[in-house]
Amino acid sequence: MNTKICKYKNNAKSAFSFVFDDGCYGESTEWTYEIFKGIFEKTGIKFKATSAQTVSFISPNMKKIWDKLFDEGYYDYCAHSITHCICYCKNTPVEEMHKDARETQIKLAQMYGSKPLTYATPGGGSDEFGWSILKNYYIANRNGNDKINIPGEIDWFNIGTFTAMLKRTTEEYTANIDEIIEKGGWSVQVNHWITKKEEDKFHSQSYDTFVKECDYLAEKAVSKDVWVCSMNEAVLYLQEAESSSLTIKDGEKGTEVTLVCPLDKEIYNYPLTVEIDGKLYDIKPNETIVV
Repeated sequence: MNTKICKYKNNAKSAFSFVFDDGCYGESTEWTYEIFKGIFEKTGIKFKATSAQTVSFISPNMKKIWDKLFDEGYYDYCAHSITHCICYCKNTPVEEMHKDARETQIKLAQMYGSKPLTYATPGGGSDEFGWSILKNYYIANRNGNDKINIPGEIDWFNIGTFTAMLKRTTEEYTANIDEIIEKGGWSVQVNHWITKKEEDKFHSQSYDTFVKECDYLAEKAVSKDVWVCSMNEAVLYLQEAESSSLTIKDGEKGTEVTLVCPLDKEIYNYPLTVEIDGKLYDIKPNETIVV
């Protein structure tokens, strides 16, 4: 029997994640929802992005929007600090970093009902000393360094990014997608908002290039060239896949295949795609199936 744990869900060749920082852009957020929803209705592929939530930026009206998007499965969230005014680096007092990491987790859990597992350091101001603090609270941190992440080589507290900017063309966005497919990598695209205005905004992306990029991603997702997933989904899948193994034994009803994962069962419970004699199965960590 030939078995393997697939590098990415559904045995895709690569993975792509949108992360929208700050969590406070109402009109833009609603546009992304409509675009994602339209892709799902046309293709059956459901894009799920991650909102990096800054606690003090979330108004009651924005929370209502996020509650809807989380419930419908088009977004999940990670932590992005209390005020956006902290750097996770050796120049910041240790107690301030601990306070922000801890209180961001607590306040977002109170707000949404579950604690964030991952963090996105604001402003790109972080270093290895700061990451050592975050490791006490989160399982991964997205930094601001431009690079494609390769499974098996990822520094989980220095996850690389591809930054959305108004000046980037559609060709630049699609070229990044082509590169991750070629390399078998995972790209995390950092956005702030999408805009229909002809003016340069920090980390904005034009509405038109975003629509074309999403259409291209949907095409590649249908062909299983790309798994379009949230940052949290990718982190859980890749960390589980790195640590897991398969055991096989004969049972009364057939061959029993167990996905063995030594990681914390309360956190690491995302289904992995396993290929068994050419067929794909989604198996949760420490679950057994009969084939």
